Amino acid sequence: MELTVRRKAFIEELPGIVEEAVKTYGIRLRRIKIEEDEKGCYTVLITYDSEFRP
Repeated sequence: MELTVRRKAFIEELPGIVEEAVKTYGIRLRRIKIEEDEKGCYTVLITYDSEFRP
């Protein structure tokens, strides 16, 4: 089953959030989607598999 985590961030925080997601979820990471809102804030959607499947 895939789960999605949502994080709010400013542009200067995006590299750290992406790096943390890669370290945390590793090969279970499926996609990272970054959306900008009208105020210049970003929403980062991190989708990963909740179970490890070799």
